[in-house]
Amino acid sequence: MSGIKVSIDDAPFTAWTSAEVSRDMEDLSGSFSIELRDARTTDALPSSTFAAARAVQPGMAVSISVDGEPCLEGYVDNVSPSISEGEANVKITGRDKTGDLVDCDAIGDGKVAEFKNVKLEDAVKRIAAPFGLSVKSEIDTGEPFQRYSLDLVETAHSAIEKGARSRHALILSDGIGGIVITRTGANRAPASLTLPGNVLTAEGSFDHSGRYSKTIVRGQSERAAKERKGAKLDVTAEPIAVDDRETTDGSATERERKGTAATGIAEDGEIKRYRPIAHLTRSKADQVSAEDEADWRMRTARAKGEQISYTVHGFGAGGRLWRVNELVTVEDAFMGINRDMLISKLTMREDDSGRTTALTVTSPEAFDKGATGSRRTNAPGRKRSRPSGTMDTTAEGL
Repeated sequence: MSGIKVSIDDAPFTAWTSAEVSRDMEDLSGSFSIELRDARTTDALPSSTFAAARAVQPGMAVSISVDGEPCLEGYVDNVSPSISEGEANVKITGRDKTGDLVDCDAIGDGKVAEFKNVKLEDAVKRIAAPFGLSVKSEIDTGEPFQRYSLDLVETAHSAIEKGARSRHALILSDGIGGIVITRTGANRAPASLTLPGNVLTAEGSFDHSGRYSKTIVRGQSERAAKERKGAKLDVTAEPIAVDDRETTDGSATERERKGTAATGIAEDGEIKRYRPIAHLTRSKADQVSAEDEADWRMRTARAKGEQISYTVHGFGAGGRLWRVNELVTVEDAFMGINRDMLISKLTMREDDSGRTTALTVTSPEAFDKGATGSRRTNAPGRKRSRPSGTMDTTAEGL
């Protein structure tokens, strides 16, 4: 079964003229948009087709498959009907089941606001369980958290994300009711993106407005408190006389500075002018974690400033669908890209004009755990798979 197939409340829904399914690594939940347009005059409406579309209500369950593969299970968020002379329209939008994690409180009506001695995947399971979501970890998430605290009025997604960040893990939705804990680009895309070649359109954005020469992260640690030794109160002690007090300049001691503040600094060598920015850590942080967060923020901002969107025919290649968080080889002479990029966002669309996928790629460093290395450098001397020429607007997926 090719193409996009939609079911609403377990019944096939065919009353649409265009349908989109989207995934974005920066948004936990996948989304969909279904639209029905009719250019008949208002005298001919409402028709039976529009009656079916208007019967859809927010909160209804939605299942979407693409080329026979289940891609999204979620709920209708919004139904927007409109009508004017010459056209009527009903637009239905929603998200997959993880959308509730984005919207809702982590603690809810429960009484547990802190987990002790839990690994990341166990904490995520406890947070996600009330929402009926499964959790799978594809990586070693490291040592258990001694304390995993849930803040008051914190969303479930935020509570999960802060733990994942400290373990350099990615939290993604599988689209069909599950959460996946993983890393960047463990798999490769089903085909390369080449221009000229299988690319229909390309649009780039190279933006320095959100990038900074120096990223500073400041936080507090508990080191000083841990160094204190217990002692009984001496009820016989006398205050130190004024003349006997040691003269100081009032500044903190070295131990106090180390115990109360941690500062991480990362520099973006591509930003030549003075542009610093500072952030506070969301939780207590030692020097290493502050430096890690500063580096992560710098790399994320740099990658967000360099994004390219490509449109290709179809929803996949070689019998596999396009997916986010997969590495794809990009050979694009026009944009000057000749290296592996990460698919960070995609939108599969079907309408009267056909089936296409819009793929947004960015440097893998945006979600990497460690140093970037050569991942931002074009491959030297890579031979192009085809001679240069005009853009092929009839190319099909491989």
